[in-house]
Amino acid sequence: MSKAPETIGELMTRDVVAVAPADTVERALRAMIERDIGSVVVAEGGSAVGVFTERDLSRRVIDDPELLGRPVIAAMSSPVVSVGPDTEVVDAFELMNTNGIRRLPVVEDGRLVGIVTERDLLRWVGQVAKE
Repeated sequence: MSKAPETIGELMTRDVVAVAPADTVERALRAMIERDIGSVVVAEGGSAVGVFTERDLSRRVIDDPELLGRPVIAAMSSPVVSVGPDTEVVDAFELMNTNGIRRLPVVEDGRLVGIVTERDLLRWVGQVAKE
């Protein structure tokens, strides 16, 4: 049995789906559907500037029927709450709980290098419970 990761760098997904702030909400949504994920990171110059989620879409589309054509920057959640790859998993878990967020971009030297999701943390809890 393998040992549960201790740092976010060991747990994170490195293949982050990102869109640019000027990309449309429709483009962001299509990226989410194509990859069967619930969010994309909004990145500019390699840096995370926001997160766009299914929740962001559902909360705004009722009041704005033209939302799909608008830039994703108009609908994303920001500022970004993020961690570095050396952050201990337990600290990231607490940060997500405290801030009520489900996705946590991982940033190193100002550049987006990964993402940790609620699902990742659930798998981690399962591994810890088996140790």
